[in-house]
Amino acid sequence: MAHSDVLVFLLSLAVLLGVARLLGELAQRAGWPSVAGEIFAGVIVGKTLLGRFAPGAFSWLFPEGSPATMLNGYKTIAVVLLLVVAGLEIDLTIVRRSGKALVYTSVFSAAIPFALGWMTGLALPDSYLVDPSQRTFHTAFLAIALAISALPVITRTLLDLGLMKSDIGMLVLSAAVVNDIIGWICFSVLVRQMDPHNAGGGLLRSMGLTVGFLVVTLVVLRPVVDRWLRAMEPSPGEAAPTTRVLTMVTVLALMGAAATEALGIHAVFGGFVVGLAVGDSPRLREHTRHVLQEFVTSIFTPVFFATMALRYDFARSFDPVLVLIVVSIATVAKVAGSALGARLGGVGKREALAIGFGMNSRGAMEILLAVIALEAKIINERMFVALVVMAVVTSLISGPAMARLLRATPSPVQKLLRAGAIQLDLAATTRRDAISELTAALCTKLGRTGESSRFCDAVMAREDTAGTGVGDGVAFPHADADGLTEPILAFGRSKTGLDFDSPDGEPAKLIFLLITPRGDYQRSLHLLAGMARLLARQEVREKLLVARDSQGVVAALSDAKAAGQTPIPGSERSPTSRA
Repeated sequence: MAHSDVLVFLLSLAVLLGVARLLGELAQRAGWPSVAGEIFAGVIVGKTLLGRFAPGAFSWLFPEGSPATMLNGYKTIAVVLLLVVAGLEIDLTIVRRSGKALVYTSVFSAAIPFALGWMTGLALPDSYLVDPSQRTFHTAFLAIALAISALPVITRTLLDLGLMKSDIGMLVLSAAVVNDIIGWICFSVLVRQMDPHNAGGGLLRSMGLTVGFLVVTLVVLRPVVDRWLRAMEPSPGEAAPTTRVLTMVTVLALMGAAATEALGIHAVFGGFVVGLAVGDSPRLREHTRHVLQEFVTSIFTPVFFATMALRYDFARSFDPVLVLIVVSIATVAKVAGSALGARLGGVGKREALAIGFGMNSRGAMEILLAVIALEAKIINERMFVALVVMAVVTSLISGPAMARLLRATPSPVQKLLRAGAIQLDLAATTRRDAISELTAALCTKLGRTGESSRFCDAVMAREDTAGTGVGDGVAFPHADADGLTEPILAFGRSKTGLDFDSPDGEPAKLIFLLITPRGDYQRSLHLLAGMARLLARQEVREKLLVARDSQGVVAALSDAKAAGQTPIPGSERSPTSRA
């Protein structure tokens, strides 16, 4: 390899990373997904603009040969790690413990887009296909592409709206998990079937290898990872050092990607399944997930999305009719399917429609699917551009649509606290102790002392499903329970802080415990979102930390509302998840 090849590779990588990060940050400030800015970086320095107006500079900076090979290697690692991060966000425990609402939502949110995508693929003119004789493969891909959701975008949207820890939020996440797992399995099978070097042949063999790898990894590797994480702990119950865990995850991800590549399945599936196996361990801390996600999404994925647009002319391949068809069908199918499933599962009309728009986000996962399909020659450049535009548009409308549908009257947090319990000096040293102490105080205040243990168990069961720490020293443990007609609320303050598994790794000092009537999604959603908006403000948290009595606690929340400055959800904190 020539010295000049290394020089060009380093310069091209620096340009791509720098421009992609810059435009990604600008896109976020404008309220767009960062991936939109990163793609636009590739448009600017790629064939669309630089290649058109300064072809010599483009050819020198991004030549074929060794520099392109090295850049492709970097891109491969980036996409594997991106799928690892997506897999880590999936909590299989939540899926296992979810009820009929998840079953209906996940089935209909995938089945209806899949069916409409299949019909669209059959109806498209031959000019939109790479090879009309291979229409079945193109149709299958379009059906899969319309059926999936994008976990990173959904997570970001729920964080912005203060719904991440709510039951509605967990329903959206769980349904997206099921969509993505099934979607990636189907896509891996499709890519293997399209591979001309696939000597194994046969749809059943492809499905068997794909599902077999998934089962073996989850059954064999998952418990081994849990034991390794326990062995890394300096002392029992203490989190393993983040650096060791990151090394372990990266090594396992690369080995998993190599294994699926050897089986004739795309390498990204190996990274995704390894992420599932590692992320399902209760010993993996939210802070560790956060650090890995920040590292991958700051250094690797901006280059991946920029290179995605590097060698394609987006201006020449933009077909407004095809874009309109894809965006319209994708949105209608996903929103209608998800909302129908949620309604059949017992969710209210407005909440079901909000779930539909939440599931409609396609984001980075859709773009990744499109890139792999383009490279595998399943789709052409016009369909590729249409899918990229669809991914960005659906991600942009998701948050505003959910916020509008879930807009409600001011949250009665102060009223509930006055009627509930306030403990300014919790004696608890663990999460369970704090919940037990708060439920006992709440039941004593309300004259329901015999139900303290039942309420505590309900909240802990919810806590075991997913930690309710939201960061900045705040936690919202909650549950629904039989025997209530109105929500009940307690507030507790811990001097040293307690571990509620927050994404930022910080202990929770401000703890709001909420118990709502069984199945009352609307009020639970309303209260949790309202508290999240209030506690997103630093001055509110500071007043609560120094409040001397119960009146001071209520006054801190009342002053925030009276000031009329409750921010748009997410405006003060920058959630860690990407689009």
